[in-house]
Amino acid sequence: MLQLKEFFQWLIDSLKIWVIIQPWETAIRVRMGKQTKILTKGIFFRIPYLDSVFVQESRLRIIQMSLQTLTTKDLSAITIEGAIGYSITDIGKLYNTLYQPETTISNIVKSKIAAYIFTRNQNAIFPSELEKEIMENLQELDYGIDIQYFRVQNFAIVKTFRLIKDESWNPEGLTMTDKK
Repeated sequence: MLQLKEFFQWLIDSLKIWVIIQPWETAIRVRMGKQTKILTKGIFFRIPYLDSVFVQESRLRIIQMSLQTLTTKDLSAITIEGAIGYSITDIGKLYNTLYQPETTISNIVKSKIAAYIFTRNQNAIFPSELEKEIMENLQELDYGIDIQYFRVQNFAIVKTFRLIKDESWNPEGLTMTDKK
């Protein structure tokens, strides 16, 4: 029954001749894979099966970066985590330059953090200076987005321990559940 309902919903949506763009959204309409038009708030007509409409929110978005453990120039281990705030300013440029904006931006920031940490000694690393340098580097990017902030959320200089995830070190084949 659910599949039948989904089929009818798809049929209705595919024959719909309009699209509504909310005030906090922006969209790009591609006609027959060739012509593009930027759509802002309002109602717009579309030709079913010839037009593809891609809608994106233009409000502030947050990328929560995963933890990163890096080694400084003097071989100290630093664990760092951050967040990036950005909004879409030019949907046409965004769609023509990036496939997955959040993944791309996150990886760019992680590589810039790594470059900052690798070239400094432990006592010369300060989160506020890192934030400022990353923001200066991010302002140079031109992907149709406005990066509004980068914040360090977690910063620790600690010894790290890694668990061995493969069993190649265990010559007897023992597991954690085996008891002696």
